[in-house]
Amino acid sequence: MIINNKQSKPRKIIDLLFTLFGWAFLALFLYNFITHFEGDLDFTFLELNLANANSILLITVLVVITSVVFLSWWSSYNRRKYGHLKRRTFPPQTSEKELGEYFQVAEDELQSIQNSNYFERS
Repeated sequence: MIINNKQSKPRKIIDLLFTLFGWAFLALFLYNFITHFEGDLDFTFLELNLANANSILLITVLVVITSVVFLSWWSSYNRRKYGHLKRRTFPPQTSEKELGEYFQVAEDELQSIQNSNYFERS
């Protein structure tokens, strides 16, 4: 699904430039990865020992703190920007006269339709 909304021309240009930059970066990364790939991989960096346990713990704590700060900021931003909006309201009641006019049915026929379990229109 493509979402089209009203954007200014400079914003569209910036969006296009960032998108092109992202795709070019991904293409160059994959190109370099494929051209410099060698068959022997060294997985010793995955071994957990006491020498790197403190680093892993520190990085994990930093990532969690960063995530909490970002999500808190995002929550307050949404509350400030959209919190005052009252969009979840029900439409006003529709009268039987309006329903009859909309479906081009007489009011007595409309009442019989509403009160019966099954209805066949001739």
